[in-house]
Amino acid sequence: MFRLKELRLEAGLKRSELSEILGIHQNTLANYENETRQAPYELLILFSDYFDVSIDYLLGRDGQNMFKAKETKSISPLSVKEKELVEVFRQCHDKGKSRILEYARMWQQKPDWN
Repeated sequence: MFRLKELRLEAGLKRSELSEILGIHQNTLANYENETRQAPYELLILFSDYFDVSIDYLLGRDGQNMFKAKETKSISPLSVKEKELVEVFRQCHDKGKSRILEYARMWQQKPDWN
């Protein structure tokens, strides 16, 4: 179930208005809404960005709530120490990476060490 028409109507837009905003032909938009043609991934990205929904939601794969793309942006950026750790990790050989992960997991379990 492609939710493009539903999203357009919720936004209070006519098909001609949305097609002009997005720069695609009105008949092409109608074909996508009526599911007589499948939109290429470039347009799926355009639609999801415009309506601020995930592509999964747009394609009807998320039956619960709209998962807004801006929610994923709430992940805080890496701190200076985290960036340094990533850089060191990337420079290590496989055994070193395994040891770093092992050590990090040990601390993740919050041992009672002073």
